[in-house]
This record gives sequence, structure tokens and C-alpha cells, in this order.
Amino acid sequence: MAKNKTTLHAKLIKVFLIQVALISLVTVGGIYAAKVMVEGMLVRKALEGEAQHFWEMREQNPNFSPPDTMNLKAYLSTNGDYSSLPKDLIHLSPGYQRTKVNQETPIVYIEDKGNQRLYLIFDEVKVSRLALLFGILPLAGVLVVLYILAWIAYRQSHKAVSPIVKLAKSVRQAEIRYGSLPDFDLQELRDIPDDEVSSLVGALDQFTQRLELFIDRERHFTRDASHELRTPIAVIRSAMELLERRYDVANDKTMRRVYRTLYDMESLIETLLILAREEKAVLPLQDVDINSMALKQLDTLESLFKDKAVSVSVDEQAKLVVKAPESVVSILMSNLLRNAFNYTPQGNIVIKIWEQGFSITDSGVGMSEQQVKNVFEPFYRGEGNNNEKGYGLGMTIVKRLCNRYDWHLRVTSELGKGTEVSVHFPKSQIEI
Repeated sequence: MAKNKTTLHAKLIKVFLIQVALISLVTVGGIYAAKVMVEGMLVRKALEGEAQHFWEMREQNPNFSPPDTMNLKAYLSTNGDYSSLPKDLIHLSPGYQRTKVNQETPIVYIEDKGNQRLYLIFDEVKVSRLALLFGILPLAGVLVVLYILAWIAYRQSHKAVSPIVKLAKSVRQAEIRYGSLPDFDLQELRDIPDDEVSSLVGALDQFTQRLELFIDRERHFTRDASHELRTPIAVIRSAMELLERRYDVANDKTMRRVYRTLYDMESLIETLLILAREEKAVLPLQDVDINSMALKQLDTLESLFKDKAVSVSVDEQAKLVVKAPESVVSILMSNLLRNAFNYTPQGNIVIKIWEQGFSITDSGVGMSEQQVKNVFEPFYRGEGNNNEKGYGLGMTIVKRLCNRYDWHLRVTSELGKGTEVSVHFPKSQIEI
């Protein structure tokens, strides 16, 4: 399963939210720990110390009164006399505890000494208010400062990576134009006083220049080689025509094979010239009659494959006219038909034309599922009972042309039974 991709900006937001969550969690944990410490240790120690002080003072002065302050209330029971105690305290045993007294739940500390029992009731409500004033509010201020620092860190991180995001966006949105790679709009990034960004932009500029030189070199080689190859082919064709007239060998099987090879080479050269051009707009669009084109290509190829026991039929279910470069459609159909002839030692070939496209079906050797997957790979040739030579580029060229002009190509085949190749044209390109 493919992993979901996350943008750098989303990752920064995620880190910021994690920071806020961790700060809040640590703060809440700290408050709870402080509460437990204050209640479980400090308050308890204070009440124990208050009781000890009371008993000491009571020894010195038997009439010393139990403490009665704003936060601490004390009761003293002598010889089991609980008449002065609130009824909620009577059933309590000595020790540190929390209980309900007069609709409140204060902390109560009870200690016995001799025949006397001391009840210390600590009113923590007022103390909590002081803690809120002098403890929680400053802590909240610290929290706000931490949140602000986290936000500043997020903004600075976002500012630091935003040039990289802009660079990626510029590269992604750039369009390759005919003759050269795109000029990236990186002036804004070049003006940023950042060594890392400047280094990245400079590396991209150098890479683009090297890539453009490489593409130009390949394009010029393809164009020049294709152009120069036309001359020797023309010479060979002229020599072949001269031999036909001089020795009357027009129907010779060897001569037909030579002509077929010349035809293949001319088609390949023309295709290379077209593929060397990077834009669809280079070739003029015309109203191409697919029906007439099929008959024209069939007439040419049938004369080249006369030595094969293959019958060809055309099933014209509709009149199809497509807005496209005529030479491209010619090369497309030529390659498909030639493949059908090459891989059909004997049998039949059917050209079917309908409202949105055409298909070429043969009863040849066919292909396995794996061969169908590899059929568009350069220099790949299917295996079968045929002795035809080839370059293994036909279907690769067909695929590239279909991709360039947004035509939908589909190949279905069964080993030993034949192959069907169909081409569907977009409705926008079909002339009604």
C-alpha cells in the first residue's frame, strides 16, 4: 500500500500542535502533582505542627484556647464530651482525612492526647483562592509565553522552508516549451539572503542548463541523422527502379522485400523527425479521413506483403474524420498494419472503423499477458512463428504518438489466436 504523502507545511503544523499538546499535558500534570504535594505533604505537616504547638501551649496554660482563625477552626473534646462538636465530626477517628462538614468538604486532622481529642478543620477554599491568585495565574502567564514561543518557532520554521516550497511549486507548474526547457520564475528566491536557498537555486539553474544542452544535443542528432539518412535511401530507391526497368524484375520476391525494407526505413525516419519535435502545435491540424487513410495504407502494404497468405477486409461502420496531423495518423496506422502483417504468417486481418475510432484485428500468433505488458517497451519484439525482421519500435512509436495527441490506445491479445489494437479519438477531435 502506498504511503500517504504529507506536505512540509502540514508537517510544521503537526509539530506545532504536538508542542502545544505536550506543553499543556506537562502543565496539567505539574498542577496535579503540586496539588497532591500541597495537600498530601505540606498541609498535613502544617496541621501536625499546629496540633503539636497547641498541646505544648496547653501544657503551659491549661486554659489555652484551641485555634480559631480565618482558615483553621479547632474543637476540643474532653472525656468523650462531644456536645460542642458539629455532629459530622463525632463519628470520625484520629488521623488525616477529608469529610463533609456543613455542606463543605474540608481537610480534618484529629489527634488524641490523654483524655482529650483535638479536631483541626482546615478551610482550603480561601487558600485555594490565594493559590489561584499567586500560583495559577502566573502559571497561566508562563503557559501563554510558552505558546507564543511555540508559535514564533512555527512561524520561523515556516519562513525558513517556504522558499523550498515555492521552488518546488515553480518547478511543478513550469511548462516545457518547444526548443528549450522552461525558464523558472526564481527571481524572488534569488533575492532571499539565505545561503542554503541560494545554493539550491544555483544547483537547479546548473542542472537545468546541463539538461537543456543534453536535450538539444539529442534533438539535433535525431533531426540531423534522420535528414541525412534520406539521401542514401533515395539513392537506393532510384537504383531499384532502374534495375526494375532494365531487368524486368518488378514482381521478383526479393525486390518486393527490398522495397518493403525501404518503406519501413522511410516510415521510421519520418516518425523520428516527428517525435523529435516537442509540441503538438508544430504540425498543422487537418481533417483526416480515417476511411480513406486505411484504404491508402492497405494498398501500399498489400503490395509489399503479396507473398503472404493473408486476406484483409475493411469493416466501415461509419465515416470517421479526425482533426489531426495527417502524417501522424499515417504513421500510426502504418505501424499498426505492418505489425499485423508481420505477426500473421497466414490468416486474416480486419480493419474496423466506427464513430469514435478504429481497430486492427489479426489472426496471427498473438501475445501472452506478459508480452502485452511489455509490448510498448523500446526494441521489444513478440515471439511467434514469423521470420519477419523488425526494429521493435513500432508499438513504442504508436504509444508515444497516442500520448502526445490524447488518443486512447488499447491492446488485447491471446496467444495463438491473434491481437486487436484499437485507437479511440476524443470527441473534441472528431469532425461531425
